[in-house]
Amino acid sequence: MSGEQAVCLLAAVRERYPEHAVIFRSLCPGLHSDLTGELKQAGCQLIPSRQIYLYQANDPNFGNAKSRWLLKRDYELLTKHGYEFVSGSNLTEEDIPRIAELYRLLYLEKYSYDNPQFSEQFIATAKASGTLTLYGLRKEGRIDAIMGYFCRNGVMTTPLFGYDTALPQSIGLYRMLSACLIGQARENGHLLHESAGAAQFKRNRGAVSDFEYSAVYERHLPMSRRWCWLLLERLLNRVGVPLMRRMKL
Repeated sequence: MSGEQAVCLLAAVRERYPEHAVIFRSLCPGLHSDLTGELKQAGCQLIPSRQIYLYQANDPNFGNAKSRWLLKRDYELLTKHGYEFVSGSNLTEEDIPRIAELYRLLYLEKYSYDNPQFSEQFIATAKASGTLTLYGLRKEGRIDAIMGYFCRNGVMTTPLFGYDTALPQSIGLYRMLSACLIGQARENGHLLHESAGAAQFKRNRGAVSDFEYSAVYERHLPMSRRWCWLLLERLLNRVGVPLMRRMKL
């Protein structure tokens, strides 16, 4: 949506829910300058939520010599360990339970069950409908790593990502899959939104950091409800963001 549409939506929601703060999540000034600018002018507080990493894979001058060498080395691990990079057309119905397992091993069991819990039915439907473009790493008939991405307005993101965490880290499944993902972004000519986490790994391979914000409108609330938002805005913008930038977290 445009910034103008967002401001109209803000007014409508504020009128319908007068006792609630109104929040627009996951806005990045580098990607949503119109939205963040218009919402801020309309009175929203921009409260940082997380540091993210973006790959300008659509830029022919993307990265530097070191990052390109690292990506080349990561991609060569496929041949070294006997993996084949296979597209969705080569993934069968029999692979669906394994795909769900690989996602669960990484995003749920290793990280948090508060992450989306994609079911086998969801993955099968996303594959059949083309909602997600699926690719995997196959060896000796078994899928050991999987990614599923979609592209909107020139930006590519990967909500489905997983690998067999029981296999030795020295194999480099994460490195291989990440190199293949960046390769797909280059082929598609898209900017790659790589979310948060693994900061040094992503920086070394040419990613640039930015911050996501929540645009919060709370001016219609009593001060007893507003103070927490005002405190968060000052604390995170004046202390949190400068500290994370300095420490390159």
